[in-house]
Amino acid sequence: MDAFAKALGLGCKPHIQGAERTDGQSAFHAGAFLKPCASKSIPWLSMDTLQPPRSSGSVAQKQSMRRMAAMVDLCLAIDSVLNTRGQKALKRHDPRTLTRSRRLHQAIRTASHEDIDYGRFQSNPFRQGIFDEITRVLRFGNLGTCVAVSRGQAEKLHLDLNDDKAIYTSIIVLGKSGELWNSSRHQGHLYLPTLGVMVPMTVGDMVFFNASELPHLVIKLDEADKHKRTIVTTFTCAQRADVLEHPPAFCLPWMRP
Repeated sequence: MDAFAKALGLGCKPHIQGAERTDGQSAFHAGAFLKPCASKSIPWLSMDTLQPPRSSGSVAQKQSMRRMAAMVDLCLAIDSVLNTRGQKALKRHDPRTLTRSRRLHQAIRTASHEDIDYGRFQSNPFRQGIFDEITRVLRFGNLGTCVAVSRGQAEKLHLDLNDDKAIYTSIIVLGKSGELWNSSRHQGHLYLPTLGVMVPMTVGDMVFFNASELPHLVIKLDEADKHKRTIVTTFTCAQRADVLEHPPAFCLPWMRP
C-alpha cells in the first residue's frame, strides 16, 4: 500500500512499541478508543493517528504535521479499499451486522466534539481539501471504529477482549499481485485453534471473525518475506460503541465536569 509506505518514509511510528502477543513490527492503531482503565471519560483519538511532536520547536511541529497528514492519507486509502469490497462482502454474508456497524458510524457522525476527543484534528489544521470531515477519515469502510496496520504481521495466541462482540473483526491482506511468500509451513496463516481451522491469507484475501470470542494467532512469515504484505485489521472498540449507542444520562455533555 503506497500510503503506508509514504507514512513510514516520513518517519511515522507506532506510539506503543510491541506487545507480548506481537512478533515482528508493531502495528499502527488509527481511530478512536475508550478503555475501561483510561483516565478519560470520552473516546479519544489515538496517538498513532495524531503523531505528536517528538521534541519542542517549530521544526518538530512541522514534521509532526507532515506525519499526521500522512496518517490521514493512510486512513482515507484504507477507507477507499474497505468501503467497496469490504462492505460488499459483509452485506452478502451478514447484512444485519453491516447495518449495526453503519448505525454506529452514523452515531459517530452526529456526535459533537464534546462526545469524542479529536485532539489536534478538532481544529482541522490541514490545508483546504485534504479531507472534508473528521468522521470520513475515521470511517474505515463502516466496518470498524479502529484499524491496525502492519507489515508482515505475526501474533501469538490471544483474544481481543476490548473488541465489540456484535461487530466482526476483519483482516484484509494487501501487497503486490503475484509476489508470494513461502507458506510451506503455514507461514502467514490465521489459526483458530478452538475451531481447528487454519486459514491461508494471501494478497487480496479478507477474513471476518469474532476476535473477542475466538482465540487466534497469525503464524510468522520468514524474515525475507515480511515486506511482501501489509495487513489491515478493522475492529470496533466495545466501550466506545457502548457509550455512543447507550449514553448514560449522567454522561450528557452539559453535565460533564
